[in-house]
Amino acid sequence: MNIFSKILSGAVLLLALNAPVVHADDAPINIPSGPFGTGSNALSGAMEQISKSTDAKIKLVAAESPGLVFNLKQLKADPGTKPETVTPYTSGLAYLAENGLKPFNEETPAPKLLATYLLGSVWLATLDENIKEPKDLIGKRVGLGRPPQILWTIEPELIIKHGWGLEGQIDIEYLGTKQAAQALLDGTVDAAIIGGYADPINKTFSASPQTLTVIGSGKALYHIPWGEEAIEKTIAAGVGINKITIPKDAIAGITSDMPSFFDAIAWGAYPEMPEETAYEITKMIIENVSAFKEYHALGKLMSKESLVYGVDPSTIHPGALRAYKEAGLK
Repeated sequence: MNIFSKILSGAVLLLALNAPVVHADDAPINIPSGPFGTGSNALSGAMEQISKSTDAKIKLVAAESPGLVFNLKQLKADPGTKPETVTPYTSGLAYLAENGLKPFNEETPAPKLLATYLLGSVWLATLDENIKEPKDLIGKRVGLGRPPQILWTIEPELIIKHGWGLEGQIDIEYLGTKQAAQALLDGTVDAAIIGGYADPINKTFSASPQTLTVIGSGKALYHIPWGEEAIEKTIAAGVGINKITIPKDAIAGITSDMPSFFDAIAWGAYPEMPEETAYEITKMIIENVSAFKEYHALGKLMSKESLVYGVDPSTIHPGALRAYKEAGLK
């Protein structure tokens, strides 16, 4: 039995021990939700609870997994699990997977969208008031997330490469999100990745935990915008990101609206999932979207409109698209 199957088997066993019995012909849908403590893990757990506490026709079971990249690789290796699996992924991750770019070593199919639950946006910040624009980072140390992290590492690197044209001229250190923030405060890097999650409908922003750590230090924080032109160049290179504006005063030090990018973080399913199953899951999400905030603060950023914000209908699972059309959202 492979690791992924063990994760799912463990989740099903946990359900059997701690939840109402689910009949064999109503077997639950599995969600390998990502590492504990992440937004994907928390909101996938919320979706499990919502499926249990409502009259939803489909029940879901969320279980921790090593990460979103792992999920897609494992689903390719074990395609028999695709019909009963919902996996978190991002639009940027889909681009990398389908083109066989790192952290993938071969072309890997991406899921079709069921619902977007977060729009992640990150940028570089510094405590050095003399670092104001990209060229000021040449030769400087910059702390990013871990190498496999799409939003916190790979996409910033692609903007540095395609948008800034500074590949190889900045000393990138792959520290992890929490570690990068602490390194900035300790002075062992000159700039670090920070950010959080945007709600484009209500124009609000929720800083990530490590970003709050930096803000809470009380030290003056200076932001290094990617720049609208750099983001456009990166999008033109085929990277699966989209433009967004971080509002003035979203966090300390942002003194005017700041052009940035977002990566849509979503639940997806492969075409092997029956259309009716995808329809029922998506319908449940639409009808209960306001309930997610009861399980996690990030749920406050979710709304019916944000579930398909900026999404090309061709990338939506046919069953989910039917649910959105019925709800007047597409």
